[in-house]
Amino acid sequence: MDFSEDHHRYQSSDEEDFQESVDKAVTLPKPIFYWRTETPPTTASSTSHSTPSTTTAAVRTCSTLIVGTAYGGSSLLHTVQGKTLLGSLILPGVDLKDNSLDVNSPSNASCNIYSLDSDPTILLIPCNYEIKDKDSLNFAKAIMNNIQASRIIILDTNSPSTYLSGSPDIEYFYPWLRLLQTAGSTTFTKIPTLEVPNLVQNLGAALMGYCEVRGLSDTYLLLSLQEHVYGKALTTAATLRGLKEGLASLGCSLVANATDVSKAVKQIQDKRVGSNRTREDRLYA
Repeated sequence: MDFSEDHHRYQSSDEEDFQESVDKAVTLPKPIFYWRTETPPTTASSTSHSTPSTTTAAVRTCSTLIVGTAYGGSSLLHTVQGKTLLGSLILPGVDLKDNSLDVNSPSNASCNIYSLDSDPTILLIPCNYEIKDKDSLNFAKAIMNNIQASRIIILDTNSPSTYLSGSPDIEYFYPWLRLLQTAGSTTFTKIPTLEVPNLVQNLGAALMGYCEVRGLSDTYLLLSLQEHVYGKALTTAATLRGLKEGLASLGCSLVANATDVSKAVKQIQDKRVGSNRTREDRLYA
């Protein structure tokens, strides 16, 4: 597939449009990026312990960076067992009311960075709050300016109401997955490519556009179907299973096997009381 002819599918992948977005982003509040460090003990009697602190340290490198957008991708990554907190990314102005500081709590509304204990070269960023379009580029730049990854995978969702199939009678069967990748990326034939003229939005689009313009290959946007009822997004167990299976298809079985779909569904239900409805085999989160 010739990606040089399909830049229009990214909201910010065209050179001129991307530069215009950059110019507009200059005036917006910048995200705050912190790396967590271990501070040396201050007294001789406390040599057996260290105190965590934060710092704006140098760029960190990794083999694979996986970013989960709110709410499906982030909820799935949040359930990964055996991960270590490395830092946090905070967007000024985001409503963090009733936010739990416990990174393992379902009510945690932060955007934290973790490493996978079984392979510390894999970093995970479950973004627990929705990044709007106007803030997406600054948020994407904050991630990419602080982390250099050989491979990037973005877990996102797509709505049937905005999907253009070319057929009025299309039926959606789970897992419904689509994939976008930057030019020069290794091709994965197991997952269909998102068809023209469909668009992606917000943080997923900003990250893909940033990487495409800068020639970063092996960058993938994985989309799983997310239904909407009365204008509100309903992340389903099938949505999350699709993302999990997609991760495995992209060669990230280590991460996929560490996720727990049922636990992710429960976390979303805890945030949206009364929304645990079932239809067929789909549990609405």
